[in-house]
Amino acid sequence: MKEKVFYNKQVKHYEGLGIKQGANCIVKLTNYELQLCDIKSRPIVKISLKDISNVAIISDKEIIEKDKSVIGRGIVGNVLFGGAGLILGGLSGLQKKQVEQNVDYLIINYKENGEDKVINVYANEGIIDKGFMKGLNYAIDISKQELKCPKCGNVYNFSDYKCSNCGQVLKDTKKVKKVFGLVFGCVVAFIVLMVIIAIAAGGGSSKDINIIKRVANVEKEQAEKIDNILNDIGLKDIEDMKADSEGLDELEGEGSKGYRIKTSFSDNVILYLDSNNNVICVRYADKDYYRNGNVLNKFE
Repeated sequence: MKEKVFYNKQVKHYEGLGIKQGANCIVKLTNYELQLCDIKSRPIVKISLKDISNVAIISDKEIIEKDKSVIGRGIVGNVLFGGAGLILGGLSGLQKKQVEQNVDYLIINYKENGEDKVINVYANEGIIDKGFMKGLNYAIDISKQELKCPKCGNVYNFSDYKCSNCGQVLKDTKKVKKVFGLVFGCVVAFIVLMVIIAIAAGGGSSKDINIIKRVANVEKEQAEKIDNILNDIGLKDIEDMKADSEGLDELEGEGSKGYRIKTSFSDNVILYLDSNNNVICVRYADKDYYRNGNVLNKFE
């Protein structure tokens, strides 16, 4: 049967593929298997859906907390996480040495020749969303069942649209297509909606500029200046921004105001403006990325 690709997303590797940590790779879900490919879409690992025992998205905060309980009981080696027995693999031993950074990981547990294997990739680097997880888990569950056509009893694959024997339309593939089709449709609708809102609210201004205008209560020209500085340090996509008058105001001098910027990797990038709404500095994880007119660091 011809391969059908339901999902194809670029992420960054953490462990399990035999390539450099942080290297770009691709997660691809087909009607037969879950593939982990290199940047040119050449498969590194092909995992039959029937061989996948667990998949989940886990945050570094959860991993660190799990490590504490495991260490306290004197358990070593691979760590079982939660009631489903998710194996974290090398993540557990490494994460206890690191500071929590709001990082999510996609954990894939599977068997190869009877041996337990683990692959981890950075989930929030590739925007592994709930729609993908829902579709993947459904496909895994269905793949483990022997599916028979309700009309003639012929065995079929979960991704078959019609029975090859009698032509009966099969409900399982329709559900898989609906899960992924719904996600895609929602994404397209959301993008269109955001464009319409941006044009209506800001006369064609970008989403980031409109957020800055609204939260910092500045004119479009000033918002553009702030946005240009954020772009210069690599912050080119703001998800949201909020004022923190109690925690941040006056920390950078009299009249200074502080704002917390939410991005795809954190909700705690700090922006400080002076009393004239000029940028004093941008900080993240106790490091200055911009200060007093100078770019000091850049987000990759």
